[in-house]
Amino acid sequence: MASVRLEGRYEMTIDTKGRLFFPAKQREKIEGSALHITRGLDDCLFAFTDSQWDSFLEKIGTLPLTKARSTERFFVGNSTLAEMDEQGRIKIPPSLRTVAGLEKDVTIVGLRERLEIWDTARWNAMNDALSGDEIAALLEEMNF
Repeated sequence: MASVRLEGRYEMTIDTKGRLFFPAKQREKIEGSALHITRGLDDCLFAFTDSQWDSFLEKIGTLPLTKARSTERFFVGNSTLAEMDEQGRIKIPPSLRTVAGLEKDVTIVGLRERLEIWDTARWNAMNDALSGDEIAALLEEMNF
């Protein structure tokens, strides 16, 4: 199956039961009706479709056990399968909402093969801290 490209930024709200309405443009790209959600880096959550999750786990599986064990604990041990309901909502468990500080305002960011789910204030602070000069230096390092 061809890889699904997830992109864009969507500002949403999460309700008190932890239900997050998913943007229609992203729902169309999600295989089936579930996402694998886990801890992410930088105090956000990562969300993957089935095939993207399988690919991610395969890459982790290539690591030596000494490196894989912590990585598996962080990502796999904290993962959940979130089924989408008829209204296009997924339920994020309290433990993951706490990790990412998700209370009300949420930003969903599509980053090619994964989605990141952020508390909007955290997203804005992190995104505002990025400078064009830093990104230009990284691109230069990659001979871009």
